Amino acid sequence: MNKRFALWGGLVLALAIVAFVMVRLADEDPAQPMPEPVAVNSNSNAGADVSGNSNADILAPRPEDWTKGNPDASVVVVKYSDFQCPACRFYASMDDRLSEELADDVLFIYRHFPLRNFQFSRLASRYTEAAGRQDAFWGMHDLIFINQQRWSRSEAEPIFRHFAESLELDMEQLDRDLEDPAIEERIDAHYSEGQRLGVRAVPTIFINGEAIRSPNSLDAYRDLILSYK
Repeated sequence: MNKRFALWGGLVLALAIVAFVMVRLADEDPAQPMPEPVAVNSNSNAGADVSGNSNADILAPRPEDWTKGNPDASVVVVKYSDFQCPACRFYASMDDRLSEELADDVLFIYRHFPLRNFQFSRLASRYTEAAGRQDAFWGMHDLIFINQQRWSRSEAEPIFRHFAESLELDMEQLDRDLEDPAIEERIDAHYSEGQRLGVRAVPTIFINGEAIRSPNSLDAYRDLILSYK
C-alpha cells in the first residue's frame, strides 16, 4: 500500500513540475526586448531565403512530428529552433501561449536546427528526442528552455539528467535511447531539410509554407498567424 501511494505521489509530483514549467513559459513578459535571431555563422544574415526553394513536402505535417494544437487546422506553423538560442526561448514561450489560445485554429510543429557555435545545443536536442520516446518531449522541451540560462553556462548533461528524473523517466531506457544513432539521424535530417529551405538563423518560422519575418511581440505573432486563416 505504501509503495502504491509513493508511486502515485511521484507521478503527481512530476505532472505538477511540468505544469509549473508551462506556466512559467507562458508568463514570460512579452514586452521584454526580444533577442535577435542567431545566425548559422558569422557570414550569414538572419532569417531564411526560400525564394525558388520552398519544399511543400518538408513543411507538411508528419506523423512523427512534435506538435501542439489541432492536427486538422488550416494554419500550420513550422519552427526551426535551437535550445541554446536566447531568441528561441522567447518564441517557445509565445508558442506555448498561442498553442493554448488558438488550439482549434493552428498546428505548431517543432524542428531541430542546432547551431555548431552553441556548445550544448545538440545534446539538448538528443535529450528531448530521447524523452519523446517516453512521451515526454514537451516536458523536457519546456524544462530545457525555461532553465536555459542555468545549463548553458555550466555542465549541461547533469542538469538534463535531473530534468529526466523529475519527469520520472526510465533512466536506463533514456541512456539506451541517447546512444541510438536514429536520434542523431533524425536531428541531422531536420537540420539538412532546414538548409534546403534556406534557413540561415534560428528561430526561423514558416506559416503555411511561407517563411516569415520573426514578429517582435506576442500580439504581432498572433495577428500574423490569424491572417493566414
